[in-house]
Amino acid sequence: MVRLHSVGLIMATYSLDLGRIRAFLAKSTFLGRLPAAALDTLVGKGQIRSFAKGAVIYRRGDPGDSLLFAISGRIKLANTNIGGKEVVLHYVGEGEIFGEIAALDGKERAADAVALEECQIFFLYTRDLLPTLTAHPPAMLEVLRGLCEKIRAAATIIEDNKLEMRWRTARGLLRLARQHGRMASAGGSLQLAISQQELGKYLGATRANVNRQLGELKSAKLITISGTEITIVDAEGLEEIADNPPSHDRELAQ
Repeated sequence: MVRLHSVGLIMATYSLDLGRIRAFLAKSTFLGRLPAAALDTLVGKGQIRSFAKGAVIYRRGDPGDSLLFAISGRIKLANTNIGGKEVVLHYVGEGEIFGEIAALDGKERAADAVALEECQIFFLYTRDLLPTLTAHPPAMLEVLRGLCEKIRAAATIIEDNKLEMRWRTARGLLRLARQHGRMASAGGSLQLAISQQELGKYLGATRANVNRQLGELKSAKLITISGTEITIVDAEGLEEIADNPPSHDRELAQ
């Protein structure tokens, strides 16, 4: 049986295909550290939802009552600053968890989560998750490690945003490609699907500035651009730029 809910941009589909979801969670997430019986119990209590492109999964300030797992698709976590400008904090890809801060401390969501493309998400409610994590410390440790990685990444982004745009763009492209890119079929190139507008929000730059920087990297034969797809064809050359900012910026980049 399938139930379909439609609220504004949100299209949430509930499926009983739990066997496929269980296999994915066991293989691709920290839940694979749990005993089979504990995993079965959590999967049975969770909820699967599908979201259309552009759908708001949750907003900053919403109750943090669940931990979310990206089964498919990409999600952006973002906030709007005091000047009304959207700032992208993180891009979530397949197999990643998000919403863990509010799920663990029971407070409000700290950012907006928006589907960048059609995606499927598994919701696991805090009331069911925390007792299981408490009973199985290795799984809890995996959650904390993942959270620490995001904190480190956020610190890196803050530091990079103090750099001049050429170096900021190079470092941002490499970071995103390593996190969410895919290998091209030939030549070992890294392909990253992202619009220049979204890249600008991630880098804290205007679209025009991003366009100019990408044009320079393209002219230097470090990347190619096709629509919203950026391919890094010379990773070593891009790393050379990323690792060697001007002397007055070098201390910030280390």
